[in-house]
Amino acid sequence: MDNIRPDDLCGKFAEILGAAPSVINGVCTATRSRTNIHPVVLGRRANSFMFVPQAYSFENLDENGKALCLGETVLLQEEANRFMARLREEGIIVTALHNHWLFENPRLMYMHFESLDEPLSFARKVRRALNVLTTRNIGGSRGKQRTSNRRGEELCEEFNRILDGSMHTFENGACIVMKSRTNIMPQVLGRQGTSFLLIPQMFAFESLSSDGRALCSGETVILQEELNPFISELLEHDIIVTGFHNHWLFEDPRLMYIHFEKIEKPIRFAKDVKDALEVLTTKKVSSDTI
Repeated sequence: MDNIRPDDLCGKFAEILGAAPSVINGVCTATRSRTNIHPVVLGRRANSFMFVPQAYSFENLDENGKALCLGETVLLQEEANRFMARLREEGIIVTALHNHWLFENPRLMYMHFESLDEPLSFARKVRRALNVLTTRNIGGSRGKQRTSNRRGEELCEEFNRILDGSMHTFENGACIVMKSRTNIMPQVLGRQGTSFLLIPQMFAFESLSSDGRALCSGETVILQEELNPFISELLEHDIIVTGFHNHWLFEDPRLMYIHFEKIEKPIRFAKDVKDALEVLTTKKVSSDTI
C-alpha cells in the first residue's frame, strides 16, 4: 500500500475516482453525481444524487493494507455489460445489477461491486472500468430547477426534522436527507462494515411545482423479515414501491434494500415515510444475533 496517512489516503482515493471525499460513520466515502445523465421520473426532472449516484468507500484496513472496498454507479442499459466485463477483468466482485426506480426515462440501472483490496488499487481499477461509460449528455433539460431557495431550504429543514436525518443538503432545488441505520452491524467478506453504502437511509424531494408537490423518493436498508411489513406500510400510504433487492454479496446478516417514490407534498411524504419506518426494529442486529 502507498505509505500515506489515512486522511491523505481518503483524499487520494476520492481524487482517483473524480469524487468528493467525506467521512461517514468513520468510513472514507467518495461521492459524485453522474451529471451527464438527466433523467425524468414520473414526469419530473430527477437530477439529484438519489437518481444519478456514483459512490465508493473503503474501511477496516488490515496489516497488509487491504480494506473492504465497495462501489456503486448508475448506468444506462447499454453500458451495463461493458462495465460489468471491465470490473471482472479487474478482479472486482460484481454483486448486483438492477433498477432502483420505475417510470424513469432514460431507463436507469445500478451496479454494485466489492473487493478486499488496497484502497488506491481498488480506486484505479474502478477508474479504468468507468472509462467505458459515455460522457455524452443523455436525457432532458440540463437547466437548474427553479424552486425558490428560501422556500426550498425551509421545506428541506422540516423534511429533515421529520425524518430525523443526520445530515441534509439543499442544492439546485433538490433536498437530500441522509442517515445510517447504525443498529444493523453487518460483516461483508468477513470484514465488519459501517459504510453508508451498507446501511443507508436516504430521502429526497426535487422538482417542486406550484401546487406544492414534488418528486419524492426514498431508500432504506432492510432486514429480510422486515421487508413485507414495510412494503404494506408504504402501499397503505399510496407510495410506489419501485424495487427491493440485495446490493452486496457475502454479507451477514443478509441485507436487502428497498426504493420508493411518489409525487407528493414533501412534508406529507416525510410524515408517511416516518410512519412506515416505525415497523423497522431498533434492536442491535449483527451476525451474532441472527
